[in-house]
Amino acid sequence: MVEDLCFHLVDLVQNSVAAGARVIRVQIRESRASDTLELEVADDGRGMDDRTLLQAQDPFFTSKGYKKVGLGIPLLKATTEACRGDFAIASRPGRGTRIRASMQRSHLDCPPLGDLEGTLLSLLVSLDAVDLRFSFQGGRGSFAVASAEARAHAGDLPLSHPDVYRFLKEFIRSGLGGLLAPAP
Repeated sequence: MVEDLCFHLVDLVQNSVAAGARVIRVQIRESRASDTLELEVADDGRGMDDRTLLQAQDPFFTSKGYKKVGLGIPLLKATTEACRGDFAIASRPGRGTRIRASMQRSHLDCPPLGDLEGTLLSLLVSLDAVDLRFSFQGGRGSFAVASAEARAHAGDLPLSHPDVYRFLKEFIRSGLGGLLAPAP
């Protein structure tokens, strides 16, 4: 198990970037009524054939030449299954990959979400060549942000520019503030 679900979020986004994705959609849905927390990451990267798709769920497989193991997807799958949830991965060569993990939010082994505000801010300012489209939906409302839209508003300034960074940090804080349900 991992410390928090933001670890998985970063790992999945990094996988998408490594697969050449230009657009990465991240959706988090939280429901107190159904006691679920769902994380979905979809990209338009290279995708995988059926054999590679199966291997991606094996901790002793990685497509990254500098590593000997690939624990991200297998750990997410194990966490999901341990928390009475569902895990699905779909991919097609040239069409991208979609991973969805849904788990029982109140399960004893369900990791906390983690620092979603900080994680999202770091991803937005560090992925220059990617359009990251993030959305959160919960019982208290919803929030969305897209890096392409943020870049359009920033004009010639990079998202890492101190003024833009401060604006994004406050935008994310005010957008997510009050939406995140406390841990059960």
